[in-house]
Amino acid sequence: MSIRYLIGLMLLSSLSVRADIYRWVDEQGRLQFSDRPPAEEHAETVELKPLNQYDADEAEREGRSLTEGRDYRAEEKANKARRKAQRLAREKEQQQAQKRAAQCEKARYDLRMFSAKPYGSTSLEAMQKKRRRRDALNDKIKKYCH
Repeated sequence: MSIRYLIGLMLLSSLSVRADIYRWVDEQGRLQFSDRPPAEEHAETVELKPLNQYDADEAEREGRSLTEGRDYRAEEKANKARRKAQRLAREKEQQQAQKRAAQCEKARYDLRMFSAKPYGSTSLEAMQKKRRRRDALNDKIKKYCH
């Protein structure tokens, strides 16, 4: 008797469950959905299309399969290569940004050290040389820091 009971239970559980979905507009003008129809208002039944449907018999008659025309290994290999290229490009950008920040810091440090030195000679030639050096350091700061 327990085998019959088990078989009956399996048959009942394999039946597809169908639940109707109802749609209506409430008093505030909002669209409502529910699995139970409203008591006071008229509701229409919503017909849902299957989310995923595959008829194996039909596919077999047509001579096609689920994976027809797709090479999943090649796709995964291509995706992996693309992700690696993106990661390497990001790492390269980060390295360049770090290098640029270090160059900026060095240029600012060099200008501070240069500005901290007292004037040695007051000749025109020495002052022009000092000005050219200061301008060159400022140009480096503009290049690496901005």
